[in-house]
Amino acid sequence: MIARTEAAEGVHVTVGPIADVLDHLPVPAQAVTEARSLPAWRAKEYSAARALLAHALSTLDIDGTRVGKTAHGKPVLPARRDVGISLSHSADTVAVAVAPGRDVGVDVQEAWLPSPGMMRRCCEPRLASDLTAAPPPDRARRFARIWAAQEACVKATGEGIAGRPWTIPVHPADRAGAWRALRWLHLRDADSAAAVCCAFTERRNR
Repeated sequence: MIARTEAAEGVHVTVGPIADVLDHLPVPAQAVTEARSLPAWRAKEYSAARALLAHALSTLDIDGTRVGKTAHGKPVLPARRDVGISLSHSADTVAVAVAPGRDVGVDVQEAWLPSPGMMRRCCEPRLASDLTAAPPPDRARRFARIWAAQEACVKATGEGIAGRPWTIPVHPADRAGAWRALRWLHLRDADSAAAVCCAFTERRNR
């Protein structure tokens, strides 16, 4: 089921299963062409993300015919640089965010078990210790929330992995937080099998 929500005023996030997106939404011609050079599994994710983005933009009467990207890989609308966009996929789920007048980042993370090294890298010592002691299903869900928030933030800044997302302080029990000029917000409950987080700036014209 494809669901749309507002993370904040004017920050629109749409999430859905990849299968549902591809069954019900058309894939833009540009994405069809670009997907031909990708492995089959990657082409499926890419096509679903672009179909969902085009759908989200159309509901706001924004032309999403062409999508470009910055040097760091952040997606942009060449014809509407004032509109922030972001895409994410994980396992069977895809998510997009559209935010006129704001920078925005969205990330979806299916629950997965991190290695001890990954937990030490992304969490402060006490939190890493608590996660290690948690039952595997809880550990997987909690870490997904941490990584989704960290990833959403560096997507919003446009830095990507160069922004060192693992250094951003996030606690899995927190529903919302702030980092630099961004606010971030989890859009699913802590016991969800997939974490969805959106990060965004204040309106650019304020």
